[in-house]
Amino acid sequence: MQPVSSPASPNPGTVSVQSLGSGSSGNAFLITTPESTVLVDCGVGIRTINAALRTREMTVTDIDAICVTHEHSDHIRTLPKVIHRDVELYATGGTARRSAIPASQHTRAIEQEPVSIQGITIWPLPVAHDAIEPCGFMAELPGGARITVLTDLGSWHDSLKDFVRASDLIVLEANHDEDMLRYGPYPAYLKRRVASDVGHLSNRHCGLALAETLHGTTHRPEIWLAHLSEHNNRPGLAESTVRDALNEQDLDLAVTALPRKSPGEIWTPGRQTRIRPPFEKQSVVRIEQLGLGLL
Repeated sequence: MQPVSSPASPNPGTVSVQSLGSGSSGNAFLITTPESTVLVDCGVGIRTINAALRTREMTVTDIDAICVTHEHSDHIRTLPKVIHRDVELYATGGTARRSAIPASQHTRAIEQEPVSIQGITIWPLPVAHDAIEPCGFMAELPGGARITVLTDLGSWHDSLKDFVRASDLIVLEANHDEDMLRYGPYPAYLKRRVASDVGHLSNRHCGLALAETLHGTTHRPEIWLAHLSEHNNRPGLAESTVRDALNEQDLDLAVTALPRKSPGEIWTPGRQTRIRPPFEKQSVVRIEQLGLGLL
């Protein structure tokens, strides 16, 4: 059997973002700049992480920071294997407690208070999900590019709009097709959990959120659809549903469903010819969590 080819490696000294896997089996994103290497979540296998680092002539000890969105196993499974003496662990207080993050290396993520890590400014973005104090992140990268990562959220909130609208790369959950979930193999309690306001975002709601948020923008962000369900979704269906919603607002944008169990393509910022919308610090607001701890 022929080995599966992996995406090409980024050029040394460039800004890049790559998904190393996105789904219930594991989630991780690798962000590299000339000065820093950051993981957002580390739920994929250590071999996958090591392979991605090797293509960049790096090892685990070159990781400067790990940003953890929440404590569910598909986001922290490999955390003990990537922690080293000098790595900074960035997470909310609730996530840190539930993830056994060493207090000596923990930098607490606090809403409305971004931190700077080796030239990357990271904003924690509170989300609605059945975990203890979960969040997504927006990262401002050297050169001015911005990416927003929101992999697990049961419902969309307007507090996220300014950050998504100002981003060049948008990673947003499109977990399930509503009909596939309704008539699919999951037991009733799990269907209720997935479809709840603190569960997972559907294709339809992902498309509607993006269409409303990006309506009227003049720049052209790239969109990655994250955390697709193995049983209740299909990549082509997720992409077409989101594109249809965007087309309703005359938005013709690149939309890609991320591979669930393998690395995706590498994103690098392009030259911006149109001005990105600004965002305001006060846009971040607390989201009250209901029905937590179901996993």
